Amino acid sequence: MSTDTIDPSELPRVVPGAEYVGQREAIGRPHAVVDGPLLPGTVLCLSHWPGTNSPTAALADTSAEIVDRYLALEPAGQEIEMVTNNHFDEDGLFGIWLLLEQPPPGPLRQLAVEAAAAGDFFTWSDPAAAKCAIATMAMADRSTTPFPQIKRALASPSAGDPTDTIYRALLPRVPSLLADPERYSFLWSEEWLVVESDIALLDSGEATLTEVPELDLAVVRAPRFLHEMAVYPRTDCTRVLTATAEGGRVLRYRYETWVNYVSRELAPRVDLAPLLAELGERESRAGGWRFEGVDPITPRLYFSNETGAVAPSGIEVDELVEVLRPRLERLR
Repeated sequence: MSTDTIDPSELPRVVPGAEYVGQREAIGRPHAVVDGPLLPGTVLCLSHWPGTNSPTAALADTSAEIVDRYLALEPAGQEIEMVTNNHFDEDGLFGIWLLLEQPPPGPLRQLAVEAAAAGDFFTWSDPAAAKCAIATMAMADRSTTPFPQIKRALASPSAGDPTDTIYRALLPRVPSLLADPERYSFLWSEEWLVVESDIALLDSGEATLTEVPELDLAVVRAPRFLHEMAVYPRTDCTRVLTATAEGGRVLRYRYETWVNYVSRELAPRVDLAPLLAELGERESRAGGWRFEGVDPITPRLYFSNETGAVAPSGIEVDELVEVLRPRLERLR
């Protein structure tokens, strides 16, 4: 579909009663992909991943919102009975649930879309969306999941890819999570306390966020590294430099710059590897500057110790910004 005008009779339709299936089972058979790459046999792709071909009229920033817009198109084309994905995360879970259950427009459907964005981009306005996102990943973590089948699937690498098991366990629980996030507070409360604490630091001025618009750069100065859910809703900048009181220095490209983001134009990722030599010359502490490249989902430029962990740098924040400036400004 290459135009914004779509004939619903030509748009493949995921039928009532369609099922989630694992990637291996889907390959080579007609299926829909949500929040993942195209596979052999993919008839319909509803994904914000690069290189995918979601219907133009349904394009959105998250895969869950793409599904939401796809459902509004009332497709009536080739029938599809299988839905799959190649990994587990919040956007995948809520997007697949929306596609399989096809709930009517309303609060649950909207919360599913907002929870997907909170999970992928750490942006939210409704705390319920953030809490649903946190709870979702806690359900899929070996140390916090309350579900024995997920714990077993995550117990050993020899158990194979746990994605299928996790989706099958959690898809039936999405309605109760969306309807009553407080019921799942045992899964999100600990992390949410961190988010609230970090919000309080920013609100009080103990931590600050300043923007350098011409560099699409937000500079966070804080006593410690802050939770993204406290920082990202406060800035549209897609390059976030965090400087901690002890000397931590981490510049991160946000996930929005990896996906097909359509609601606004974003500055491109810039290769910062050419700056490593200059940063090394300016550095006064033992260790080394590293850049993870432009291809990872959320790559970092940071100063590290010999183990590769973030370590205190001797470069002041303003000096670091000036080193970054010519490269970020020229290639914005």
